[in-house]
Amino acid sequence: MREKTIEKTIMEKIGIMGGSFNPIHLGHLHLAESARVEFHLDKVIFIPAGDNPFKQTNVSVTRQQRFEMVNMAIASNAKFASASIELDRHGKSYTIDTIREIKKMYPRSELYFITGADIMFEITQWRSAEELLQSINFITATRPGYPVSKWRRRVRRLRKKYHANIYGLMSAEMDITSTEIRNRIASGQSIKYLIPEPVEAYIETHHLYQIKEDR
Repeated sequence: MREKTIEKTIMEKIGIMGGSFNPIHLGHLHLAESARVEFHLDKVIFIPAGDNPFKQTNVSVTRQQRFEMVNMAIASNAKFASASIELDRHGKSYTIDTIREIKKMYPRSELYFITGADIMFEITQWRSAEELLQSINFITATRPGYPVSKWRRRVRRLRKKYHANIYGLMSAEMDITSTEIRNRIASGQSIKYLIPEPVEAYIETHHLYQIKEDR
């Protein structure tokens, strides 16, 4: 499948949507679109993760299959694009390496890293965390029922220590997880209205996620 092209333009506001996307679901798309609209982003680039040093799964879905599902999911939105930066790397993949590469590709663009609020509590453990927090803007979304006051306290600390630009996107993230979807598929339950129809058809055609994950 042909990758959606990323056109380089000057002074764009670009959202970066990283994740395993295993598989990509409507929650991811809703979050990306909500961030794009609220922060007036010119585009959002979906970057499927390579070998995440902090997350392991025994699901045997290839990098290419995850990338193909992402492209299927975003095909109908002209403001969405994809990049295989992390998938093309060998070995462990770190967010800071991806951000450095994106900044070289778009030296005059303003970058916004779109993520869930939980990440703010673990980001200081990431490689080159200080550089990462000072390099780009962060748009963080909360899940339904998330303790917002706890998130605000954490953000205040990060802003004070790292001078980080962190913004909130309240109630933008739908309460859907890729783990839930994989488990539903393995259990023979419906995933309709949880993922885009082309992705659902792809999963069915290729018999993905048929085996339950080890606990």
